[in-house]
Amino acid sequence: MDTKKSDKNHLENLSKALNKAREYIILLLTYVLYKIARSIVTTIQKFTWAVTGVERTRKDAKSGIQFKHSAHVHNVLWRRKFISSSISDPTDFILTHKFFKHPNYVLKPNISLYCITKGEAFFVEVSEDVNLYKQYDSKSFYLKQFEKAHSVISMPLASFHKIAQDIGRPKVPIIWMSSTGSCGATLLSRVFGQLPGMAVICDPDALTSLAFLKKSNRFGKGEYEQLLPSALRLLCKQDDRAGMFFLKTRPCSTCQMEDVYKCFPQIYQLYIYRNSFKTVTSHLNIFSREPISIVGRYIIDSKVLSTILPCFRRSLYHNFCYVLDRADPSEKEQNITSVGIFATSWAANVVQCLDHVDAGVPIIAIMFEEMMKNPRKIISTLFDVLELRQEYISNAMEGFRVDPCNNNVTSDLNLRETKRTISHQARVEADAIFKKYGLPKLGERFEIPGLLDFDTTKFRGINPKDRYF
Repeated sequence: MDTKKSDKNHLENLSKALNKAREYIILLLTYVLYKIARSIVTTIQKFTWAVTGVERTRKDAKSGIQFKHSAHVHNVLWRRKFISSSISDPTDFILTHKFFKHPNYVLKPNISLYCITKGEAFFVEVSEDVNLYKQYDSKSFYLKQFEKAHSVISMPLASFHKIAQDIGRPKVPIIWMSSTGSCGATLLSRVFGQLPGMAVICDPDALTSLAFLKKSNRFGKGEYEQLLPSALRLLCKQDDRAGMFFLKTRPCSTCQMEDVYKCFPQIYQLYIYRNSFKTVTSHLNIFSREPISIVGRYIIDSKVLSTILPCFRRSLYHNFCYVLDRADPSEKEQNITSVGIFATSWAANVVQCLDHVDAGVPIIAIMFEEMMKNPRKIISTLFDVLELRQEYISNAMEGFRVDPCNNNVTSDLNLRETKRTISHQARVEADAIFKKYGLPKLGERFEIPGLLDFDTTKFRGINPKDRYF
């Protein structure tokens, strides 16, 4: 009897392994096919656009001659991402020419800013009945844009700035929230998303792309200082459905908090973080969900395979640490493990926040562990600080409820993780990284100066003259 049961288990495990292998192969082959198809289409377009005059109009628009036709609208022929969480890029789509429009075309409520490159800004258009700003689940804004887009609009940065200037400063209150990642930021964005008239933009990659471009010194002097406010104006453009905007950014955008304060001091800035150990273990678990991520982590943590295939380690470090870490990346990329990368991400993020606090940015810091002790009390305190009506607390509390039909944001937090998740060797590596940043060991409590006290509502606040009302 036991032998039959054992044989059955072996067959089940073998079947699962074969199914996983098939998933990996299909994923890889599909993406390779997509890249080949995109290369063929773009090559053909170089000739067809030259013959039909499309390329001439694009060049004239870039030089400023054709401003009224500088919004180039494309049809989406095919879309593909190798990893769903990868940063938004124009290469996510295979596009075909549709028509040219006045740049004001992007002010339509069903069009939103997707990403920014060195020379162009890209928007996506969705069906009019789709509301990307409603937080029905924990899906990121950039992913909803990617999945729902039926058209992509590109325009030169000169036209982008002109439209942004015409819009002017945001007309409604904005809450900006940065975080270390895997710390309850998605949960909090879902909580605020329950409020009537609240438009939630969760991880806008227009800001992410700017952070990476700035770090890589792709901009001329003063160019980034123009692009950031323009991006914020178009992300939070006037919309009858939005009485307030809640911007939850990717962890790398923590570096932009001081820049945002200089541009728009009236924007409320939240910063949520969590115990370093729980953050790292949560990252590791989330990272093991996609087939390519599972393979990637295995290669990164293998000395032999990471030497043969260093691109996996370099890619993970680039996505999580490159923008925030001030150390020379070439030194760390050689021997760092996946735990070390996520530990570096947490440490560099917290240090960035500390620098902003020292620079005088009025940041409302929130510790996740404190928030979860008494969610209603915490939400009430936050509503006082953010000048929101207390009558909406019941609506906000709905965001803490678990919805089995959607992504379970609370389960992503891995509240029951134990220290056995990380090996002793990995803990030593993480402790050494934290020591270099002047932070306590992995798992030890750390309070950011000016941490919001939920008992006494201590907070420096924002100067009344900078308020919206």
